[in-house]
Amino acid sequence: MALRKLTFKPGINRDITDYAQEGGWYECNKVRFFKGFPKKIGGWTKYTATKFNGICRSLFSFSGLEGVKYLAGGTNEKVILNAGGTSFNITPARAASGAGHATFAAVTGSSTITVTEVGHGTAAGNWVTFSGADTLGGVITAAILNKEYKIDAISSTDVFTFTALDADGNAIAANSSDNGSGKGGGSTVATYQIDIGNPTGAEGLGWGAGLWNRAGATVTLEGGTTRAGGWGEARSGSGIFSPMRLVYFTRYQDDLLFNIRYGEIYRWVWESTPTTAAALLSASPSSGTEVPNEVTQVLIAQDNVSNIIIALGCTPYPASGTPDRDPLLIRWSDVTNPFNFTPSDTTTAGSLTVQNGSQILRGVPTNRETLVFTESTLNSLKFIGGFDVFRLDEISSNTSLVAPNAVITVDGATYWMGLNKFYKYDGRINTLDCTVQDEIFENYDLDQADQIFAALNSKYHEIWWFYPTAVQEGANPTITHYVAYNYLENVWFYGDCDGTSAGDASFSRTAWQDTGIYEKPYAAGTDSNIYKHETGNNAATDSSPHAAMASFITSSQVSVDQGDRFVLMNRIIPDVDFRNSNTSTDIVASTGGATVTPTINFSVFAKKYPGAATYTANESGETLTDAVTAINSTTVDQYTQQAYMRARGRSLAFKVESSAANVAWELGVPRVDFRPDGRRG
Repeated sequence: MALRKLTFKPGINRDITDYAQEGGWYECNKVRFFKGFPKKIGGWTKYTATKFNGICRSLFSFSGLEGVKYLAGGTNEKVILNAGGTSFNITPARAASGAGHATFAAVTGSSTITVTEVGHGTAAGNWVTFSGADTLGGVITAAILNKEYKIDAISSTDVFTFTALDADGNAIAANSSDNGSGKGGGSTVATYQIDIGNPTGAEGLGWGAGLWNRAGATVTLEGGTTRAGGWGEARSGSGIFSPMRLVYFTRYQDDLLFNIRYGEIYRWVWESTPTTAAALLSASPSSGTEVPNEVTQVLIAQDNVSNIIIALGCTPYPASGTPDRDPLLIRWSDVTNPFNFTPSDTTTAGSLTVQNGSQILRGVPTNRETLVFTESTLNSLKFIGGFDVFRLDEISSNTSLVAPNAVITVDGATYWMGLNKFYKYDGRINTLDCTVQDEIFENYDLDQADQIFAALNSKYHEIWWFYPTAVQEGANPTITHYVAYNYLENVWFYGDCDGTSAGDASFSRTAWQDTGIYEKPYAAGTDSNIYKHETGNNAATDSSPHAAMASFITSSQVSVDQGDRFVLMNRIIPDVDFRNSNTSTDIVASTGGATVTPTINFSVFAKKYPGAATYTANESGETLTDAVTAINSTTVDQYTQQAYMRARGRSLAFKVESSAANVAWELGVPRVDFRPDGRRG
C-alpha cells in the first residue's frame, strides 16, 4: 500500500464525462471554491420580521442623510423600504377619492366589507388605504377601517369588497351594530395604490409570437391599460404578452428614483422614518416637465456627478397626443434641472435612438460608460458634455442577453448570461469558458427567462445566476437552480435551490443585494422574506430560524495507469477544516446553547466500468442487474486521524457531504492508501 494525495482541479466540469476529466470535480450543491479548494457556502438568517407582499424582483441599498441605511425592494404588488428589519410601504398612489365618496356596508356575522365609490377604477388584488372613516357602530371600529387592505373582488365599476382584519391580521366578523350600508361618515378617503403587476410572465408569448412581423391589435401594459399595437409587437388574443413586473431603482442625491418597467418614473424624498409614499416625478414636489410616462428603465448618467436622469425605451417628446412608447429611444433630462426633459435651445435635454435590435432590455452604468443592451446588441452611451451631451456607439451586433436582470458589473468588468453562453465585457467582449454550460442552457426555462437574475457576492469574488428550469410541477414556475462563477479564480459551480436532502431549506431567491451599504449580502426569497446571507452555517425558514443546510461535492473518477488495473483501497487520512462551525448565530435553544461536534461523511465509489450504475435501483425503482458501484462511507470529525474504508475497482470517485446543523467545513488534501490489485475481477 502507498499513500496518494487526492488533489483535484478547482471548479465543476459537466461538459465532459466524469471519467474523461479525471482529477476534477463533477457535481456539487451548496459548495463553493475558495483559493482552489471546496468549502460549504455560508448560511442565512431571516432579516425581516414580517413577510412582504408579492414576489420581490429588485433590491437596492443606499444611505441618505444622517447615515441612515435603506434597502429598497420592488415586488409585483409593492415598493418597500426596509430599515433595520422593519419594512415601510412607499408604494405610490394612483388616485384618491373625495371625502365621503367611499362608503361601507357590513352584514352581521360576515368579515366581508362592501365599499361603494362611483367609478373607483380599481381591480381585484390591488391595495387601498382608508383614512378618516368612522366606526360602523360595532366591532368594525375606526381603527379596523383606517388602514391598508387588499381588495378581494370587484362587484361592479362602483363596488368592491375586502376582508376586515383585527390588529393581529385575523378576520373579524361584523355584529348587529355594524349591519347596514352607507356607513363610515362623511370624511372617509380611499387612497388607491398603483395597480399590482404579474409575479411571473406569460409562458411562450411575447414579441414575434406566432406569425412574424404581424401588426399587433392591442398591447396590454402594466396595470391593465391598453393601447394600439404596432409592427412587431405582441398581439391581442394569441400572442399577447403580459410581462412580469420589474422595478428599477437608482439613487438621486439622497432620494430614491424608480420606475416600473413600461410605467412611469417616481421619486421618494428622503425621510429618516419613511411615512410618505413616493410620487410621480412629474408631480409635486418634483414637478418634472415632459417626463416620459412609459419607461423601460430609469437610471442616472454614468458620470454620477451631473445627476442627469436617463429614461431608456420610453415615450418620445412631446407628450401631447399620447405617443406610443419607442422601445429603442433614449431620453435624458437637462443638466441644470434634472427634472426637465423638454428639449429646447435653453436646455441640454435630448434623445438618441439605438439603431439595431427591437427593444432596450437593460441599461448598466459602469465607471466608463452606460452599457445599453437590446436582445441582440450591446451599445455604449457615454457622457461627453457640451451641446451633444451623450454619444451612442454600438459595441456588438451579435450579443444576446437572456433577461434584463441577468447582468452585473464588478471591478471594471461586466458579466452577463446570454441565450446560450456567458459573456464578459471589460473594453472588449469575450465569451466565458463555462464548464457547466450544457447543464445550464439545456435545462433553463426560456419562457420564464425574465426571472433569471445575476447576484454579486464580492467577498468571495463570485457572480451567481439564479434561474428556473424548464420542467416544473404546478402552475407557478419559479427559481429552482443556480450557477456561480468565481471571476478571480475562473472556476464554475452550480446547484439546486430546494436541496436534495430531507430537511434542507429552500435557497430559492428572486433578488439580491451585495455588501457595500450593508456588511452582508441580502436576498429576497420566493417565500416573501428577506434573508441575510453569509451568516452562520444554517438555513433560516419560516418555521425554523436555524434549519440544517445540506451540502456535498463529488469528484470525477480516479484510476491507476491506463485504467486497466483494479485499485484496492483500505484507508483514508482526512484533511478537513471545521473552523467557524458552531457560530453564535447557529447555537439555538434546541441544543441548550451547547456546541456540537461537527462532522462530514466521506464516501468512496468503486467502479469496474465508467458506465456502471451508482445505485442498486434506477429512477423507476427497478432492480438493476448490471454491475453496481460499491459504496463505502465513514464519518469524519475534527479529531479523526485516519479511517479504514475498503474499496476495489478500476476507478474510484470520492464524495464529501454534510447534513447536520451548525457545521462549516473546508476540504484540503486528503490522502488515501491504495495499490494496484491486478487486472481480473
